[in-house]
Amino acid sequence: MRPLKICGARIIDPAQGLDAIRDLWVDGHGRVEAIRRSGGKTDRAKLDERGRRVVSAHGKWLLPGLIDLHVHLRQPGATKTESVATGTQAAAAGGFTRIVCMPNTKPVLDNPKTLARLMEVIRREARVRVHVAASLSLGLRGQGASDHDALFKAGATALSDDGQGTERRDVLAQALATGRLVMVHAEDHKVSAGGQVCAGPVARQLGLPPWPAAAEGLRVERDLSCLKRVGGRLHIQHLSTRGALNAVRRARAAGLAVSAELTPHHALLSADDVLASQGRGPDGGPDPMLKMNPPLRGRAERRILREALADGGIQAMATDHAPHSQKAKSRGFEHAPFGVIGLETALAATLEMVREGLLDASRAVALWTLGPAKILDVPVALRPGAPADLCLVDPNHSWTVDAGAFLSRSRNTAFAGRAMRGKVILTLLAGRPVYREAGLNW
Repeated sequence: MRPLKICGARIIDPAQGLDAIRDLWVDGHGRVEAIRRSGGKTDRAKLDERGRRVVSAHGKWLLPGLIDLHVHLRQPGATKTESVATGTQAAAAGGFTRIVCMPNTKPVLDNPKTLARLMEVIRREARVRVHVAASLSLGLRGQGASDHDALFKAGATALSDDGQGTERRDVLAQALATGRLVMVHAEDHKVSAGGQVCAGPVARQLGLPPWPAAAEGLRVERDLSCLKRVGGRLHIQHLSTRGALNAVRRARAAGLAVSAELTPHHALLSADDVLASQGRGPDGGPDPMLKMNPPLRGRAERRILREALADGGIQAMATDHAPHSQKAKSRGFEHAPFGVIGLETALAATLEMVREGLLDASRAVALWTLGPAKILDVPVALRPGAPADLCLVDPNHSWTVDAGAFLSRSRNTAFAGRAMRGKVILTLLAGRPVYREAGLNW
């Protein structure tokens, strides 16, 4: 491949504490060669005297490739809504070069044979690096442990109960005892049973079954007590409540190896948005595109979660990219499935919090790079010799979310029609372009 020089970008790499205007050099093997002080403005893409492609990036941000800890690729079993090929294309368009896919597929990723078949598809078709979280229980039912050793030998990176949660404490304990990353869906189904929206005034005004915050808080407390007893590494997926956040803070202060993620939709939206969407649903009810698990919380809860992004109480952001068909999401709020997509809007949504002054640019980038990299235990810094996994961002590009233009196979975004600013224009994986915005001079 041809060597590359990206000139004059603002390189933000929290792993190195770097935030400065620099040139980045990529060698012919797709690795970072050097980061040097900028040598001046380059007006257009060209070849230099050494045959190196030169790309002007003045006014742009150059970031390590983003990492998403929580993606549903729907393969095997539901490739009409997403697949390894389309999901990783969407990831690349969002600036992601590494993702973790979830095990609630059909069949469930609970055995080495099913996992091996998926790994082969990933090798053939993935546009970005894909880690697989295998099911920590048989059938993802939470009642009996899967063969964890066999799953790791087959290529799994982590274990998860995403979409369900684990009812039996001993099954979770077996997963934690492996010492590998365990990612949990914190929901006590006895408490949340039948819930549609956050318990409180919005549920009452809409006349919809309430989903108490305690469903999350009680399960997080239970899982943390198991972690304290057994040891291991625990990651709380799509955290959404003050009680769960406080429990995670206490556990981390006590030295437990626990982390948590927040989704962009839980950071930017609230239960009030569900109420405001009344009448936009196909049945005259709320918009089903605002139905997700866990549900959107009240504004006060959202404020506390957003503050935790800034102060380190929450270590990473993740999309919980959950594709569904247009038909399924058009059934009306009560009958539509939970979940929204988010790979192609994640960074722009996060930058809204930068413009509000809640996050500085380095912290916002860290939530998608250094934070998840530490949880996943993978390298992320743009240091010499590292793979040139990176994305180039125009932070001032204004655009309106048009689901019809997504590379994802599904359209169920919570941000349709929202004006955003900040767009990924180029994503490189090992120095090779896996996404390029139309019109980019390359």
